[in-house]
Amino acid sequence: MLWGFIKTVSTTLETEIVLVFCSLMLSSLGFFLVLKRKSLIVDAISHSVLLGNVVAFLIVKELGSPFLMVGAFVVGIIVVYLSDFISKQPRVSKDSAIGIVFAFFFSLSVIIISTSIKKVHMDADVVFIGNPEFAYIGQLYKIIPILLLNVFFVIFFYKELKIFIFDPVLANILGFSSVLINFVLMLLLSVTTVAALDIAGIIMTIVCIIGPPSIAILLTKKTFKCWLLSLWISYICTVFGCLIGNYLDIPISGSISILILVVFLIVLFLEPKKGIVTKVITNYFQKKYFMMIILLMHLENHFLENNKNYIEEVRSDLKWSIQKYNSCLNKAIKLGYIELQKKELFLTNLGRKYLKQKNENFGISIN
Repeated sequence: MLWGFIKTVSTTLETEIVLVFCSLMLSSLGFFLVLKRKSLIVDAISHSVLLGNVVAFLIVKELGSPFLMVGAFVVGIIVVYLSDFISKQPRVSKDSAIGIVFAFFFSLSVIIISTSIKKVHMDADVVFIGNPEFAYIGQLYKIIPILLLNVFFVIFFYKELKIFIFDPVLANILGFSSVLINFVLMLLLSVTTVAALDIAGIIMTIVCIIGPPSIAILLTKKTFKCWLLSLWISYICTVFGCLIGNYLDIPISGSISILILVVFLIVLFLEPKKGIVTKVITNYFQKKYFMMIILLMHLENHFLENNKNYIEEVRSDLKWSIQKYNSCLNKAIKLGYIELQKKELFLTNLGRKYLKQKNENFGISIN
């Protein structure tokens, strides 16, 4: 079994190298799209560039022509700016505009394929899952320049990007053209998406742009650190996704996408500070904590009003269930905050000291 795993690693090294650089290229810009809440634009571009390929093929009549990529790039740019134009209309949301545009372009490409180029075989599966198993080192000549361009853009214009993402109005006031920054960002996104599609396919392209940045945002709030972390997550998920895909003999793009989803769900639920499970546990203990304070405050208020605190009357006043009341009462007695004498509850000095401390810490007043 171990030898089989080692053999898998050695035979897929070339594929891994290409896909790692491809995923880094994709996630290098994805972080800013996620922050800008424009993630869906990737889906629009990846589905719509098929129209560019189809139109370019009708002109050059050759599937291997580089003009197919040029056509895809042009359509990608058109999709981005047509979506922006429609979304600026008062009653149209950004998501609706993107959905309308990419559905139109994708449908148009399907119609052209089914009517004008019936004799040419265009495999739909390849469009969606790509050909990562057949990736070769020569494709790095296309990927690495785009990756370096993206990285240089982020590093050299990091301050402008950060202001543009969080406060476009301030960017204009400071003299940074938000229109120009958005244009360059969308231009690079279109180039990046088109370059990755023939290798990774639509599914992996979308996941690698959106997934790692989304995971990184859950783990840290520092912008630059988050960007670097998204690249690291993309690298790790791609490497292990390739190994899993080859070892289990399943599509590599699918295994990488599923692994990113699994990592995202793990972080979403188990992140130590803001994970869903962490919040549930924290809320549970906070509820117990405040129930204790409410019980002690109720007893102290009754004491100040010269009213007796009979055990059943207190539960009736608080309107708690028997189970919750008994649980809170037993814990308070165990901690020494309350004493029970002949079915009457008394707040101890330790309990009063505890209440006073909470009053000083959180401003809880005893009326």
